[in-house]
Amino acid sequence: MKFHTIILVLLFFTGYFTSNAHAYLDPGTGSIILQSLIGVLVGVAITLKIYWYKIKEKFLNNSKKK
Repeated sequence: MKFHTIILVLLFFTGYFTSNAHAYLDPGTGSIILQSLIGVLVGVAITLKIYWYKIKEKFLNNSKKK
């Protein structure tokens, strides 16, 4: 409980004492963010494809035991 209180106080002060960045985000930044998101989704899909049979067998074995 105390840990949660400390986190909330830190988040409050972090948000309260921040200043404006006045930063410029060019179109290349959006492209990098989009590429990163696509890369993460493809990585998750390939991981699921590789381990699909192991995951499928685990769930089928659990349902057969019941």
